[in-house]
Amino acid sequence: MPLLSLHTNLALEPEQESALAQQLSLLVSRLTHKPEQWVMVRVASAQTMHFASSDLPCAYLECKSIGLPDAQIPALAKEISALLHQGLQLDPARVYIEFASALPQHWGWNSGTF
Repeated sequence: MPLLSLHTNLALEPEQESALAQQLSLLVSRLTHKPEQWVMVRVASAQTMHFASSDLPCAYLECKSIGLPDAQIPALAKEISALLHQGLQLDPARVYIEFASALPQHWGWNSGTF
């Protein structure tokens, strides 16, 4: 049920997007303690984005999951930022991450809800 959406103004090749999505999927699975079969990652690169009055490399992420515990959020923020810094040289100070916990009845799948 975890969903991680990444929007960045960096122009990534399709292979880079795919590799990044796989790395993020493994990370989210590990840190949320949910099987990777339930993790969805969406990567959108080459987006028009400005942050702090600049179009220098930046990113915005949304991390949503059913029952996302507050205790997991600091580790997710730290490790997602580290992965983006290591893999894309994105300065963590130019990354926003929004975390949200969803109710099972508000998350649809397979023609129903959880």
